[in-house]
Amino acid sequence: MTQSRLKKTQGKKQKQRFYWSLVFILLLGIGIGSVASLFITSHEAKNDESSKSTTTSDSAKTNAKAPLKPNNPVKANEVPEKAIDEYLKKSGFVGSVYIEDKGKFVLEKGYGYSDLASGRKNTTSSVYYIGSMQKAMVATAFMQLVERGLVRLDDPIAKYIPSFPNGQKIKIVNFLGHTTGMKPRHEGNNPITPYRIIREIEKAGIETQPGKWQYADDNYSVIAYLIQTISGVEFENYMEQHIFVPAGMSGAGFYTTYNTNFMHTESYLRENGKIINAPVRQDLSQLFGAGDIYMATQDIKKFDDALLGGKLVGKESVARMLKKGPGKYGFGFYDLGNHYIAHGVLAGYEAGNAFTKDRKKFVILLSNARTKAKSDYQYTQDILAIMNKN
Repeated sequence: MTQSRLKKTQGKKQKQRFYWSLVFILLLGIGIGSVASLFITSHEAKNDESSKSTTTSDSAKTNAKAPLKPNNPVKANEVPEKAIDEYLKKSGFVGSVYIEDKGKFVLEKGYGYSDLASGRKNTTSSVYYIGSMQKAMVATAFMQLVERGLVRLDDPIAKYIPSFPNGQKIKIVNFLGHTTGMKPRHEGNNPITPYRIIREIEKAGIETQPGKWQYADDNYSVIAYLIQTISGVEFENYMEQHIFVPAGMSGAGFYTTYNTNFMHTESYLRENGKIINAPVRQDLSQLFGAGDIYMATQDIKKFDDALLGGKLVGKESVARMLKKGPGKYGFGFYDLGNHYIAHGVLAGYEAGNAFTKDRKKFVILLSNARTKAKSDYQYTQDILAIMNKN
């Protein structure tokens, strides 16, 4: 019995030794395989690096023999942004610009000084008086009233101002297109009310029958007067609520706040290579509805986008505003063949807002040091030529 148990115990121990020996052999095999794998991987990596080094060396030798050249060399002045920038610098332009060719480039920049005395320079946020350029915005405001059915373009002015001379023959559309036949009144320098302006226009009288082109600020002073009379809202408030705010024109304002705006510019003229002071001496209440607004280039672009995008008036109204009449003039815009432009001059300020008929190219120029040698009309044509060339 005792011997039998001893044999069983010895048998168990032999099995255990065999089992652990087998485990040891398996582990040893795995370890050797891993080491061999690591060795092979390392060897392959070295060979790969050696191959890359040889390839790089060969490539470097090839490049050293044949330097790379662009397939289509481009001269710096053939790039529109740079070409326009160089053109404006060379011409001595002073002011701010926003120039865009949709999907291609945007040039937004300030040139020269906004205030020579302090050395403050023009920037993209500088604000300027825009003069008669605002007539396009005033016409837009009036077309809003037309769309609401509050007034018609073929209404006689006598319907709203009974005492107006030749009031039954002169239609609202004649004021918007400068074809009323009125004699221009004398614009003074002292403060004046809108009511007083209308009385002076009436007193000046009629020169010809309606239909003949004769540009005059008085036409849009009447339109501004009608806007506040028909809407029941003062002109400035109407423009703020129905044009500036909807379009996002945060930098736009009226003359009464101009000098307190820290981005305002001083007025100069460029003559014979010199810049001389040319301050606005007229009280701008005299230019009611026709030249009493200031803004930055971004504000004008926002107006264009809102107008052409149907945010301010409908497509039919926009088409009517751009329709060329006598004097190549629509309502606030001139039709100059391949582009439309709204333009204004006041003391040393000059403003131009142009866009091509396909509505892809925009040239917005605001200057506080204009020159008689080159107007915004010429600048615009030259810039469009550069854009079309490139």
